Amino acid sequence: MERRPLVLVFLCLTSGIILASALGVKTTPLWSIGGVLISLVILLITKYFEAGGRTWIVILGVTLLGIALYGNNYFDPEDLYSRLSSMKEIQGKVASYPVQTINGTEIILKPIKYRGKLKIFLRRNNPSELNYGDELTVRGEFEAPATSYDFNYREFLRKKRIWGVVYQGEVTNLRKASGNPVLKIGWVLRNFLSNRIKKVLPKRGDFLKALLFGTRDVLDDSTEESFTNTGLAHLLAASGLHLGIILGASWWLATKLGFERKTTYLISLPMVFIYLLIVGFKLPLLRASLIYLFGGVHLWLREAGIILDDWYDRYQSLAGAALVLVIINPETISTVGFQLSFGATFALALFFQPIQETMPVKPNYFNGIISASLSAQLGILPVLAVHFGQIYPWAPIINLIAIPGVTTVLYLGIVTIIFGKGVACFYALCPLTSKVILFFQAAIDKISKIPWVRVQLPSPTSLSLLSYLILLYWLKRKLNRVGRKV
Repeated sequence: MERRPLVLVFLCLTSGIILASALGVKTTPLWSIGGVLISLVILLITKYFEAGGRTWIVILGVTLLGIALYGNNYFDPEDLYSRLSSMKEIQGKVASYPVQTINGTEIILKPIKYRGKLKIFLRRNNPSELNYGDELTVRGEFEAPATSYDFNYREFLRKKRIWGVVYQGEVTNLRKASGNPVLKIGWVLRNFLSNRIKKVLPKRGDFLKALLFGTRDVLDDSTEESFTNTGLAHLLAASGLHLGIILGASWWLATKLGFERKTTYLISLPMVFIYLLIVGFKLPLLRASLIYLFGGVHLWLREAGIILDDWYDRYQSLAGAALVLVIINPETISTVGFQLSFGATFALALFFQPIQETMPVKPNYFNGIISASLSAQLGILPVLAVHFGQIYPWAPIINLIAIPGVTTVLYLGIVTIIFGKGVACFYALCPLTSKVILFFQAAIDKISKIPWVRVQLPSPTSLSLLSYLILLYWLKRKLNRVGRKV
């Protein structure tokens, strides 16, 4: 507990949330609150008398706290589903960044008269230009989210507090307004960048926007399908990879200028926050940003002598980031995005270094890509098998092309946004970036047609998942032994 307290707290809180979900808790149980208070009293007593057993008291108290947290935050829309059939229009405020897709505009609406939110798909020919925070009235086809054997869309949206979907939406009344002032800044910046991308890359700009903003819906079906079939869909979701690429240049420059690490962290943190604002606080990027924040705060606290050097490590930062997200929405742990994101990151923390040390691959850049890809695959394989019934055996090799490709596109794209069609000596940037994007998309399309690039699996059993965890434990020990010999 003293070595990694955040890890213990996260595991206990998560255990309580899982238990509450299994018990069907939908309101805050009084017994869980009582248990938390009793645990706290006992903990204070044992601390005063310097008695043992405090770790077990903390485990029990935090687990009960997880149950209470789940019940307090549970969103139950059963009474709202029945209202959808009689609805013709609804008033509300745009609660998300509007996304322009090839079929129209997609928004999340916060109704004025109802709890929760609705997902709205506006027609492509809708004349209104929407902004985040606008108040409007929407007509359309109101439906409860669908449920099926393969995917329970209703439950997926419920966890996001969304209880209705509107198709073929049409804005009948629009009043320009403003939402959260901080997010409004992000929306203005995003709009500016979107318009700039449209100007400098009129034909290939949608792909750059998909990489920068994580808006894969702006892509045509064939491009999205090729990335999905190759297991590269994560490249179209702003995540830690994208943040690392963007911050990489700033760290390189800071190193060349002689800045200390803590100074570089201080300079780069505003960049991270601005990127979060532009993207819209999406889970993969939020997770990476929180881990980065923990790293920067730790460095400064260690320099100030407030914490010990060995109190912080990658597991602490990962658990801290997960705790923030779980406290905001306890049900996020059951979402595919959370499991993929943290499964990959935990596996990276666990396996990256030992795999890298035992891989005879040169140069180190490609060694790092293969090691990171193999590590991440070990973490997400069970998630892919459970939720999608498929795996991507070629992913580590494909990433040798995909990650350098994405890095090149992002760096070229950012330079083109800044200088394209503005400075005479950079006029060649726009056609160059466009051709690089075209080449990269074509390469991924060709790769998506490789045999066995995606393998379907039967639904895994509990025994097979347990066996896989045992295999991972064995592999970790084996890699550690080999690494020590090397």
